[in-house]
Parts: sequence; C-alpha cells; structure tokens
Amino acid sequence: MSQRQLNVRLDAATFDILEAAAFIDGVSLPDVIRPVIDALASELGTDPAVQLALRAREERSAARSGKLTRLPSRQEDA
Repeated sequence: MSQRQLNVRLDAATFDILEAAAFIDGVSLPDVIRPVIDALASELGTDPAVQLALRAREERSAARSGKLTRLPSRQEDA
C-alpha cells in the first residue's frame, strides 16, 4: 500500500500531551495518532459527499491521463 505524509502544526500544549502519551505507552508519536486519523478517515469515508468528491477526482485524473473517455450525460442528450 502506498503511503503519503501529512504535516500538521499543533500548539505546544497539544504536542506535549501527545508526546507524553507516546512516552507512557512506549511507542512513537505517529503510532499514537495514526489510529485516530484512520478512524476519522473511515468515518468520513462513509459520507456520500466525500465519496462523490473522490469519484470526481479519480475521473478527472483518468480523463487527463487519457484513460477515460467521457460519456454524454442524460441532460446533454435532451
């Protein structure tokens, strides 16, 4: 599975809390926050608007790379 990196700025107090939690659990800071981010992505992924946006991005990318031929919509046929 390919991975991408996310750079997020946090205030010092928030960072210190997360870093302390990682220390207590004996894990890295990314190991503490990754499950929370994954859970949020799973929750957002069920939103129909998010699904629609993902499909639109995929179709646009495919069209730009020449891998998709756009079909006329029903409105264009009228």
